[in-house]
Parts: sequence; structure tokens; C-alpha cells
Amino acid sequence: MTAPDVEEKLGFDLLRQRLNTYCLTGLGIREVEKIKFSRDFKEIKTQLGLTSEFKQILEKAEAFPSHHFFDAEEYLQTAAIEDSFLEAEVLLKIALSLATVFECKTFLEKSADVYPELNQLGLPVNLSNRVPSSLLSKIDEAAKVKDHASPELARLRKQLREEQHRVRRITDQLFREAASQGWVPEGVSATIRDGRAVIPVLAEHKRKLRGFIMDESATGQTVYIEPAEVLEVNNEIRDLQHAERREVVKILKDLTGLLRDNLEGLHQSYHFLAQLELTRAKAKLAIDLHAALPQLKEGPDLNWLHARHPLLYLSLKGKREVIPLTIDLTVNNRMLLVSGPNAGGKSVCLKTVGLIQYMAQCGLLVPLHDRSSVGIFSALFLDI
Repeated sequence: MTAPDVEEKLGFDLLRQRLNTYCLTGLGIREVEKIKFSRDFKEIKTQLGLTSEFKQILEKAEAFPSHHFFDAEEYLQTAAIEDSFLEAEVLLKIALSLATVFECKTFLEKSADVYPELNQLGLPVNLSNRVPSSLLSKIDEAAKVKDHASPELARLRKQLREEQHRVRRITDQLFREAASQGWVPEGVSATIRDGRAVIPVLAEHKRKLRGFIMDESATGQTVYIEPAEVLEVNNEIRDLQHAERREVVKILKDLTGLLRDNLEGLHQSYHFLAQLELTRAKAKLAIDLHAALPQLKEGPDLNWLHARHPLLYLSLKGKREVIPLTIDLTVNNRMLLVSGPNAGGKSVCLKTVGLIQYMAQCGLLVPLHDRSSVGIFSALFLDI
């Protein structure tokens, strides 16, 4: 029987789905999909330790940084291409998520004695703090490249604002004159069509205002005229806007190049975030299950106190109490015969053992009393 079949028979696939709902981004969801049954004692012990530590953080309601988690995988692939560039909105998200990486590392370094396993996760991250600070120095909170990102951009935007103010001044003056002549509909004002300043004029007066018809209303009763007096200025504005965009792209290319030069550190950073997101999801599941960290034994061992079927516990939570199981199997007492009437709970007992053992060897905390001991089995045989 394949792993997916075993997971479906036991109900682990439903726990995996529940873990996905706790994830903040695709980073965590991809890690959830990678969870698999392990026989490696050290790996399982580490995963259980990580989850137990994060469970403590959540239960103590500590201010662990969990904002600005971001899945940057596809954007890093783009950044790796020479002469490519990422838009300011993406660069801002990357900058903020990298700032979160450093906040998480700082939090865990200060609490290394309390959360040693979690602190170990961040040790491989060696990205310079210069990367997020450089991005944030040129991109504002609204995901717009700042005026002072380059002297040329500052000059272009200053000139653009001056020309736009000039157009508004001329257009407002012409609008007032047209309104005084009764050429414009009541209750309207000068507006913008296709990025150009226009004046709404009643169709019967369209020949009285010098300019170019840019648009008309759905009824055809109103036309929108670009006054001839602002045509040249509007053209200048359009040229400035193109020049501004070219300068913005140049800046974005420089910032994307900074990411390209630090790809290894970026991948380490997002791997760290992914592991934190996965561990957080596992910890939230543990809290929902009232799960604990059992004593882990290297060989086969099964000494469980107050074992509860995870899915049954979740479905009955707050409604009815799940009757727990206490099971003690040893090297000398390896067999347990379960008998009873129909609907007496035999299948639930079997699935409880299978699912909890599978969870433990996938690095998940389990719904047992913390004095229970859980061993490592090389395989599970399932015939239900």
C-alpha cells in the first residue's frame, strides 16, 4: 500500500489539509506537502522539538514576528535572469519579508536558551541587512519608487508636477470661460480622458471651443474637448511620463540586480521563513488537538496514556468528550487482541494507534499525555 493510500485510510490526509489552512503563504503549503513518514530518530526528535517550542510561543502569546510572510520563489527566478526587473510592488513585499526574517532571527537569538531548536533554524541565514534596507531606501510604503531614488527621477518628477499644474491652471481658466458662455452641462467640471485634461462641452457648442474632441458621452449629448491651448503642454507631459517610466525601470533593474547578486542568501532566508511557517502551522494544529511532546524512544515502543483519535477529537471538540485509550506494548508483550461488538470502537482503536504513530514519525505532536513514550517503527502495516 502506497503512502497516499495509508494516509487516506488513516485520515492523515485530512490533517495535512488542516495544516494548509494554518499556513500564511505558499511557502508553508509547499512544506506541508513535503511532510512524510520518517524512520530517522534524530530528524523526528528535531521536528518534534521545533513544534513544541513554537507551541510554547503561541501559548505564551509572545510577540513573534508573523507579518509580511511572502512567497518570493517565482520572483527570485525572474531576478536571476540578467537585465530583468521586478516591479516596485514586488520589491516592497520582498523587502518587508526580509525585514521579517531579521526580526525572527533577532527574536530567536535573544531566546536561544528557551527555544534552541528554533534558533538553529536561522543560523544558516547570512544575508546582509543591506539588501532590505537598500530596497526600502528607494521604495515607499505605497510601493512607489521614491522621488530621490535618483537625481534624474527627482528632476523629471519636479518638472512633471510643474507642467501638470500649468495644464490645470489653463484648463480651469478655459472651463470657467466656457461655463460663463453656457457651453458646458450643469454640475460638471474639467476632467481627464486618456490621461489628458479635457473640458466637457454640450454637443451643440462643440465648434465654439478651439481644441480636439477626445471622447463623448454615451448619449452623445456631451463631448470632451482638449483645448488647443494645452495640447503642447499635454504632449510635453506625455513625454515626461515616458521618461519617468524609463528612469523608474532603470532603478528597478538596479534593485533587481542587487537581489541577483545575493540569490544564495535570499534562498536561505526564504527557506528559513518556510520552515517557520510550517512549524507555526504544526504548532497551531497541536494546540487545537491539545497535543503534547511525548518521550521519544529510538526503537519500537508503545506506551501511551490517554490517547485520543485526532480527527474524532476535532469533530467532537466542545460537544462530547472522546474516551481516551491507554495502551502499553513492550518487547516482551508485543501483541494486543481487540474484540467486542459491532460499533464498539475496534476500528477507532486501530486507527487511533495508526494515525498517532504516523503523526509522530512525521514530526507532529500527538494527542497523548506527555508522560507517554513513542517509539520509532521501520514501517506500518495497515489492513482495515
